[in-house]
Amino acid sequence: MRQASLMPLVDPAWLDVLRAEAAKPDRTKKQIGDELGVSRTAISLLCSGTYSAGMNKVQAKIAHKVMALYGQQVWCPHVRDAIAPGTCESHRTAPMAKSDPVKLKQWLACQSCPQNPRNQKKPEAANAV
Repeated sequence: MRQASLMPLVDPAWLDVLRAEAAKPDRTKKQIGDELGVSRTAISLLCSGTYSAGMNKVQAKIAHKVMALYGQQVWCPHVRDAIAPGTCESHRTAPMAKSDPVKLKQWLACQSCPQNPRNQKKPEAANAV
């Protein structure tokens, strides 16, 4: 029986940006890993395409950091792609759409997004008297 050929999956944009950063001659995978909060090994495996764990967890952890640090873009977990910072801000600050279900889903996602400054954890002040 003949085996059906599988269509290769396209890598996400943040992974291409990570590979481009790792390919720079003055950069090491250790430096990149330290900046992103992951190990050198994880960066090496991601760049070579042999990362065996699920991409959802690593994408949730570092995709937004990769795009912000190296891609000059913001990772939008709702659309699962990189968008311009201005687009992110316009989605985030737009009034709630009541008549368009697509815009309503986007608005709801923006309200709970970790990229939203309102959702950023603020350092707690020392016990000031």
